[in-house]
Amino acid sequence: MQPLPTMARLRRKACVALFLFTLFIFGTLMGLRTLKPTDGFSDLAPGLELLPILGGRMSREATASPVQSHHHGGNTKTALSNSGPKGTIFYDVHIFYYTWYGSPHMDGKYIHWDHILVPHWDPKVASSYPRGRHMPPEDIASSFYPELNPYSSRDPDVLESHMEQIGASAAGVLVLSWYPPGLADDNGEPAEDLVPAVLDAAYRHNLK
Repeated sequence: MQPLPTMARLRRKACVALFLFTLFIFGTLMGLRTLKPTDGFSDLAPGLELLPILGGRMSREATASPVQSHHHGGNTKTALSNSGPKGTIFYDVHIFYYTWYGSPHMDGKYIHWDHILVPHWDPKVASSYPRGRHMPPEDIASSFYPELNPYSSRDPDVLESHMEQIGASAAGVLVLSWYPPGLADDNGEPAEDLVPAVLDAAYRHNLK
């Protein structure tokens, strides 16, 4: 029997190696399918098992706490109230907060709720969608409709409600969107004068 040429031997070895690799991958996948979520893994995300040690009991009860608005006769609701031990707050949890919203009741017009319909980046796709501006109060520039309705950031009841809700969520730090004096984004108006009111409200609710 004559020995196979070198090239043929290499091909055969490559085919055997490929077959063994495929078999290994298949066996691994079949093994993973048999695992249960609790096999060797914590039911909690990494580190969350330490929270009861760090922050005490974490269970919270969400309760409605309506607050009457004194400005336009509507209801300004506080969606949650803190029922944890002494209102547990975590200062390594941050939440972004924007003060660029306005309403006719406080500002004489809608601000930021009515900005332009943002077009798609592809002109061909954008051409099939309407253009213009949002039309509050039914159509607002937001993916979600606020429970407080299209509010004004200058409404002190709204500000107080927001701080209470943030505290109830256990977030401890506000990341405040802020423009220097006299400046604003293309769809808003200067709001630097609101910064002291936000700082005071945050302080009243032990937020930073």
